[in-house]
Amino acid sequence: MFEMLRVEARKAAEIIGRHDFARIYTHYDADGISSGAIVALSLLRMEKSIQVSFLSGLNEEVEEEELIVFADMGSGYPDVVSSLNSDVIVVDHHFPVGRIEPRRDFAHINPHLAGIDGSFEFSASATAYILAEELGDNRDLTSLALAGIIGDKQKITGGNLEVVRRGIENGFIEERDGLKMISGKVREVLRLSLEPYLDFYSKEEELDEFLAKCRIDGERNIDELSRDEERRLANAIAVRIMRMNSYPGVFEEVAGKKYFLPDELIHNAVMMSDVINATGRKASQSVGFGICMRDGSYLEKGFELWRKFVEEVHQEIERRRHEVQEGECIRFLVMENGSSTGPIASVFSRYLFSDRPFVALNIKKDGRVKVSARSNRKLSELVDLAEVMRVSAEKVGGRGGGHVVAAGANIDVDAVDEFIREVDRLCCTRLGSK
Repeated sequence: MFEMLRVEARKAAEIIGRHDFARIYTHYDADGISSGAIVALSLLRMEKSIQVSFLSGLNEEVEEEELIVFADMGSGYPDVVSSLNSDVIVVDHHFPVGRIEPRRDFAHINPHLAGIDGSFEFSASATAYILAEELGDNRDLTSLALAGIIGDKQKITGGNLEVVRRGIENGFIEERDGLKMISGKVREVLRLSLEPYLDFYSKEEELDEFLAKCRIDGERNIDELSRDEERRLANAIAVRIMRMNSYPGVFEEVAGKKYFLPDELIHNAVMMSDVINATGRKASQSVGFGICMRDGSYLEKGFELWRKFVEEVHQEIERRRHEVQEGECIRFLVMENGSSTGPIASVFSRYLFSDRPFVALNIKKDGRVKVSARSNRKLSELVDLAEVMRVSAEKVGGRGGGHVVAAGANIDVDAVDEFIREVDRLCCTRLGSK
């Protein structure tokens, strides 16, 4: 199934072979940082020199070099890519928008161009791994690809599954049955978990009762529970999730196959992904990148940033859950200098307000607004959030895009009301409400 991707990957490998230096631009989330690390490690093993920069999108400035590699971005910015007087390689899984007309040598590795669903079945990190295979013996990088797959909440199916299988076959990924959750003491895992979100953060007595009912010692390490203990905990979690307004498919994503990465600094794949993501959200992408590059000196700082980020998100959820507003067909939240829109929108859309698309807007001090839109797989059959964000943002002079189930935009503060109205109108049109 990779053959069409490999054609572009081989083309990219030929371009890379002609250069001694590459400027790598990558997204700042877990999938982007993992993708950037896969490309970086592959090039360093070829004795190439590199410089890595982390961006929220190609709305930020890009410096021209002889060779530029975009990871987890580029497919939605044909104008930017076309303007560069550089050899360019795009390693992305977002749906391509418009036509790229390169000025020099160009390779575009994107699963959508090969007839593969990049929204659910092929992450940017998995795409980067296809390039890595063409650059040398990089089978160990399947573990980093898995961290990105998990970070983008993708399915382990299709192309993602093929990459994971290769990791398992070569001993770089271990698969077990169980709860796909972070590592640590059971009590802390349940209190801090955002995926699944269990609403225990400031409810210690409720958490004590929960643990007593399922007969689990909260001081035990969750990765060391017996199969029977894990089953009891899984059943109790399922009941709690069902009592919320959760998307029905959520629990299928919580229990099942869990993965461990024996050669990475963080062995639990979910924990690895969460720590990398947190470093990006806390504007310390170099820390997550260092962990992906297997530099142990970044590990303590990574965990510190992760805990701080998770605590902030929980506190933000508690503050903001009563500020959610309703449109005709969407729910939305407008914040000023909030902690992070993406994780908050994910929790609200998957666990607390799952019946409509959810849009979180964060007004920053500089007058720019960061927008994150989220839904679930059922809603995505009707509403393509990437299209909604792109069209709505362009109408108010901004830019938007992403995936059908998770997208975003950048707009000016003066355009907030008009933007929300346009998003609501488009969602109503797709949902058949207007």
